[in-house]
Amino acid sequence: MKKLKEKKITERSNCRTIKTPITFDGIGVHSGIKTRIELLPSNDGISFVMKESGSEKVIASIDNVLSTVHGTSIGNSKSSFGMVEHLLGTLFAFQIDGVTVVLEMGYEIPIFDGSALPIVDKLKRIKIVEVESGYKKREIKIIKPFSFNYKKSFLAVYPSKTFIISYFISYENYNELTQMKTLEITPETFSKEIAPARTYAFLEWIEPLRERGLIKGGSLNNSLVYSHEGLLNNCSLRFPDEFVRHKILDFLGDLSLMERRIIGHFIIVCGGHTAHIEFLKKLKTEIVGEEKGNFCK
Repeated sequence: MKKLKEKKITERSNCRTIKTPITFDGIGVHSGIKTRIELLPSNDGISFVMKESGSEKVIASIDNVLSTVHGTSIGNSKSSFGMVEHLLGTLFAFQIDGVTVVLEMGYEIPIFDGSALPIVDKLKRIKIVEVESGYKKREIKIIKPFSFNYKKSFLAVYPSKTFIISYFISYENYNELTQMKTLEITPETFSKEIAPARTYAFLEWIEPLRERGLIKGGSLNNSLVYSHEGLLNNCSLRFPDEFVRHKILDFLGDLSLMERRIIGHFIIVCGGHTAHIEFLKKLKTEIVGEEKGNFCK
C-alpha cells in the first residue's frame, strides 16, 4: 500500500442543498417492503432519520457503515438504513452537501428500476441552492498517489485536475462481461452516462441470496439478471457496458461516505462494496492524519 504523503485541503462554509422537499415511493430490494422516503433541505450535511418520533439522525459517514453485503447499509444501535449507495451517489455527483433523508416505511432506500435515473429526474425538476452553514465541507486535491489491495481487488487514487473514475470488471465465468469505463464525473456526465445503469446479478446468485433472506423485492423489473444464455430480462441493455457503469454508481455512493469532495483520478479493478469501504477507510485515515498535521489551507 502506497501512502498519500501530501495533498491540498481547503474548506468552505456554504452548503448546496435542495430548495424544496422531494418524496419517493418504491420497494426495498432485499426486504420486499414498500418504502417511502422524503428528502428535506438541510445546511448540516447529509443524514438519515426514521420518521417516528425520537429517532436519532445517522450521519452519512464511513464511520457508520454497518454492512456491505450486496449493498451498503449505515446506522447505529437503534436504526439502520439499507441500499443507500444509489441515492448517495446521485447526491454526490450533483455536489449536494446537505439533505436530511426521512425514511417513513421500511428500512431501505427504494430500488426503483435498479438505477439512479428516477432520482435524477426529480432532482432536475427542483432548484439546487447554496445556503450558509456552520458545517465545514472539505475539498481535497490529491497530490501524491495512494493505492490499496483487498483480496482480488486493486483500488487507487492519483493526482488529477478533475474528478475522474476508471473502473474495470471481470468475471471468471463470464469473459464477455469484461468491461472498463473511464469518465470525468460532473452532474451532466453522471446524468447521461451513469444514472441510467441498472444493478445486476447472475442467475446462480439468486437462490443463495434468497436462502439468506435477501432480494425479497428483487425482480426482472428492478435488476438485470445474466446467465450463460445471456440476459434474462425482456429488454435491451441501456449501454453495451451497462454493468461497469453501474459499478461506478456504486462506488460514487460509497465514496460520498468520506464526507469530503476529493479531486483525483480513482482507479478500481474488480471492486465491490466491501473493497470500496476498506479502501476508503484507509484513505480517510491518511487524510485525517494529514489534516491534524496542519495540511489544511
